[in-house]
Amino acid sequence: MIANENYRVRYHQLTDERQELAKETTILLVLKGELSITIEEKSETIQAGELFVINASDYFVLSRQTHESCFYIELTINSLFFASQFPAFFYTYFDCRPKQKEYGKLHAVLSLRRQIAELCLVKFSEESAKQLKASLYLTQIILSLVHNFQREEESTALHSENQTLRDILEYIENNYQRGVSLAETAEHFFMSEPTLSKFFKKETGDYFSHYVRSLAVKHSLTELLYTKKSIEQIALDVGFHSSKTYREQFKKLFQVSPTDYRFAHLSKKEVSPTLHLKASTADLTIKEILPPLYSYLQTTLEEAQSSELSLKTKQLQITCEKTVTDYQKKEVIIKVGTLENLALKKVQEELIELNEQIGIDYISVHSLYAQLPLTVQIHQEAGMNSFPAFEKLDCILAFLNEHRFRLFFQLSLPKFRAMGAYERENYRKFFRHVQSTFGKQMLTHWKINCRFEEQQTDNYHSEFLELKKIIDSQFPEIEIGAELSLDDPFFEYDELSSFRFFFKEIAPFCKFVSFSAEPNYVFRNLDSTFPDLKNYHQYVLNKTFYIKHLMKEFDVKLPLYLTEWNTLTGMTRISNGTFFRGAIVLKDLLMLTPLLQGYGFWLNIDLYEVNTQNRPLKNDGLELFHYHSGKRPVYFCLWLARRLGGTVVTAGEEYIMTHNNGKYQLLLFNTNYFDPHLSTEEAFLKSHSVNIELDLSKIKPAQYQVKQIEFNRYNGALFYTYEEFKNAASLDLEAQEYIMNKSRPKMRVFDVHIQETFHYFVTLDTNGIVLLEMTPIYY
Repeated sequence: MIANENYRVRYHQLTDERQELAKETTILLVLKGELSITIEEKSETIQAGELFVINASDYFVLSRQTHESCFYIELTINSLFFASQFPAFFYTYFDCRPKQKEYGKLHAVLSLRRQIAELCLVKFSEESAKQLKASLYLTQIILSLVHNFQREEESTALHSENQTLRDILEYIENNYQRGVSLAETAEHFFMSEPTLSKFFKKETGDYFSHYVRSLAVKHSLTELLYTKKSIEQIALDVGFHSSKTYREQFKKLFQVSPTDYRFAHLSKKEVSPTLHLKASTADLTIKEILPPLYSYLQTTLEEAQSSELSLKTKQLQITCEKTVTDYQKKEVIIKVGTLENLALKKVQEELIELNEQIGIDYISVHSLYAQLPLTVQIHQEAGMNSFPAFEKLDCILAFLNEHRFRLFFQLSLPKFRAMGAYERENYRKFFRHVQSTFGKQMLTHWKINCRFEEQQTDNYHSEFLELKKIIDSQFPEIEIGAELSLDDPFFEYDELSSFRFFFKEIAPFCKFVSFSAEPNYVFRNLDSTFPDLKNYHQYVLNKTFYIKHLMKEFDVKLPLYLTEWNTLTGMTRISNGTFFRGAIVLKDLLMLTPLLQGYGFWLNIDLYEVNTQNRPLKNDGLELFHYHSGKRPVYFCLWLARRLGGTVVTAGEEYIMTHNNGKYQLLLFNTNYFDPHLSTEEAFLKSHSVNIELDLSKIKPAQYQVKQIEFNRYNGALFYTYEEFKNAASLDLEAQEYIMNKSRPKMRVFDVHIQETFHYFVTLDTNGIVLLEMTPIYY
């Protein structure tokens, strides 16, 4: 046996059946022959050269398959050392079995096998640095397990609920030592005890009280093994009210009493770390051990030798047998600035293309025109119908009418107050003109969104009521709403009185409520050198949750619109362009869908830049088109989100799957939250790529055509395509058209017969997305 305080290596010849409870993570590597392992009544055969990982607390049975001799290596890793390297160890299950080499894990398995062989062989060397090398190999083994062999448990929870669950688990982790209770946790998260209990059981599969007790027991191991404290004192330290309850829970978890556990592990510590191989391998010979170990170094694939640690592998085991909910498609609002911008040929072409491929519900404008058209003045002076007042806007209205676009008019109340009687009358005449020229039907479902543009909404209460009175009396087809002024960066107010006026005096007269969100205001004011960037990346979602909370507090049941928003992009156009955030934007869209009635996007960068000159931030927003009508990544995010349909059969942190008339759609996304300024570091970005090993079960047996759509930095990110032409100061029309045509998601199509289960392997780049569509083929 080779041992130190962090790991042990044993060499075994299996003769009789062996039954044992694994107290630590254990890796079996068969050197010769084959053996059978049974865990939870499931048996599997391990042949020479194959690996199997046994998790702590697994009860396993080993037996020989044939009469041939069977030799194997058993590597056990100290649980406390593992947890010190990987804090989530106690809540992680590792899955490494021989079958994995059949579909995508061969490189990862060979890499792990090589690392184990190197750890074993270093003990036979005479190098002065062999202890240092052994520590390095052990760390590599742990890292390989974490990156490549974590089991990704299926979750049917909605994304918003997963965030809540993470917050609850973090709260328990921070408070378990004082015996945190269900009642206390429910109160902290504004939930009732039955609601929290049901939610926790659904999400984790465990009861709240059992989870807390198990967590406390696992945290007690450090004191149990490395202090001389009594069992009674340890129980109190980790939140138990009595040592009796602690002992009972400990035995349930580890099948031994804490006293026996302490004695067994302290005995193991007395084993000398310098034991020679011969001392524990009486039945084995060097000839039976060394040749296979050296062969594992020689036969490893070249790709595996280059270190698999840079490319993480995740297993996704998804079952498609139960419907979660109908997939919702919310309304899409496209911002164009002023109404007269719709007369531009480029704008019309982009809107038509966007409507055909994605669908548009509203065109958002903040004014009719930049300045009063001359035709309006002439019409007022001459009073002749040969000089129509709104001739310049008639072609735009005809365009809206033809494509059935509805108007979302974002009216600034401060600007409304500043309007003279003449300008206000022109606005009223415009709506009357629409009514008389195109009929009342055109105004149906048009919306006016009143923007207060400051938190003191009572300052413009009279303007709001005046506008509301005019619209209700003359144009009842138009819906009136209001924007909740919650400046960025927002913080959660304990005192709700600042919003009371809005929800009591404004909201009751509205058909909808709106808001905007810009996380880069937060990014600009970060105080910490190493901030919690994931929290800032989820700023828009957090702000949405807070507004929904306010609406619930004031009993306001109105549709909610996110009219303008962004994701964290950094503070420069360079970082914005190079920071591919496809999975982040798409995940935000999916998480926001249950909370909103609709969301807005700028049509193109031209309009965004012209209409946001007064903003302190100059980084780009969520616009859909670039110059020369090139599609920005946000376009494809929206396209993918709207492409899904039918019912959601399952959803998790990294995927969502729908089923519609026999067709399955599985959307996979590799979401990574990091500082946008790191987006120019290629090595960093590559380290965040991931291999997804997919095991899709309960699919209706049939012949399917699989369409794989890949959207990542190299397939659909406009700035990355432009980077290929960076040596040219300017590009002619041909080059620009080439870039436009090349910047699109990659498509692959193949046929496959699926007999209930679909095994597949796919690689996702940093913040990359893959859509798998499985359409049954009927002959």
